[in-house]
Amino acid sequence: MFTTSTGRLRPGWAFVISIVLSFAVFFIAGVASEAVAGRHSLVLEVIFRSLIALLLLGLYLWLLPVADHIYSHRIAALGLPTAEGWRAQFLTGCLVGLVLTLLAVLPLFIWANPRVHFQLGVYLLPRAGAVLFVLVVGALAEELVFRGYPFQHLVEAIGPLGAIAVFSVMFGAVHLSNPGASKWGLLNTVLIGILLSIAYLRTRALWLPWGIHFGWNVTLGFLCGLPVSGLRTFNVVVRTSVSGPSWMTGGSYGIEASATGTLAVLMGLVIVWKLPVSSPWPRTSDGTVSAYGTNGQRNGGPNLSGGDSDQPL
Repeated sequence: MFTTSTGRLRPGWAFVISIVLSFAVFFIAGVASEAVAGRHSLVLEVIFRSLIALLLLGLYLWLLPVADHIYSHRIAALGLPTAEGWRAQFLTGCLVGLVLTLLAVLPLFIWANPRVHFQLGVYLLPRAGAVLFVLVVGALAEELVFRGYPFQHLVEAIGPLGAIAVFSVMFGAVHLSNPGASKWGLLNTVLIGILLSIAYLRTRALWLPWGIHFGWNVTLGFLCGLPVSGLRTFNVVVRTSVSGPSWMTGGSYGIEASATGTLAVLMGLVIVWKLPVSSPWPRTSDGTVSAYGTNGQRNGGPNLSGGDSDQPL
C-alpha cells in the first residue's frame, strides 16, 4: 500500500508526507524568527527566509534517500542540476520576470498618478543588500515547496494537470493572509502558480521558475517601489504610491490584484510556453523527459506523463 515492489515510497504518499512536513517547517521557522527578530521586520525576513530555505533543503535531502532511495546527486534530484545551461535558464527567468512586471506596471505610471520617492545614500547599502538577499532566498524557498519535491511527486502520482491545479491553488491560498489580499489577488496568484509550474515542467529544473519568481519580485518591489503581494518591506530605495480604480492598481495588495497584472501573467504563460528551453535530463524512447538516468536513478522529477508505477517512467 505504501511502497512499490522496489521498496520506494509511492509518489502519492511521498507528496502527503513532504507537504505536511513542509508546512511544519514553515511554522517552526516563523516562530523561531519572531523570537529572535522581534518587531524588526527586515531582520525577521532575513532570518525567516534563510531558515526556511535551509530547513526545506535539509528536509528534502533527507527524504530523497529515505523515500526514493536516491543517495547521490540529491541537490540535482531536487531540481537544481548544474548541467550545462543552468545559469542561462536562471538569467532567462530573471529577464522574463522583469519584462512581465514592467508590462504590468506601465499603465500605472501612465494613468495612475504615480508619486515616486527616492531614498539615496551609502547608509542604505546594507539594507538594500538585505532586501535583495531576502528576495532571492525567499523565491528559492517558495519554489522548493511549490515546484520542488512535493510537486514533483504529485505529478508522478496524478499527472501534471492535476498537480498544477493543486499547487497553484495552494500557492494562491497561502498569500491570502498577506495585507490587502482579495479575490482578484487570489486569482492572479493562482495564475502565477500555473506559469511557474509550466516553467518547471518545461525544463525539469527549478532554475527558470526561480529566476522568473525573483525577477518579478525584485522588479516590482525593489526597482519600481510597489507592493509585492501587499508587502512594502522591499521598497528601500524607491517607494511609489499610485491612485486610481482598484481594478487597475490592485489597491494595497498591488498589481498582483489588478487587471494589468492578469494580462501580464497571461502573456507570461504564452512566453514561457514558447521559450526555446529544454531539460538537462535524459529522454525516453518516446521523447518524454525521464525522471531517471541510465542507471535507473531518479533525476529531478517524474515523467511528464505522470502515473504511479513500480518501473522508472
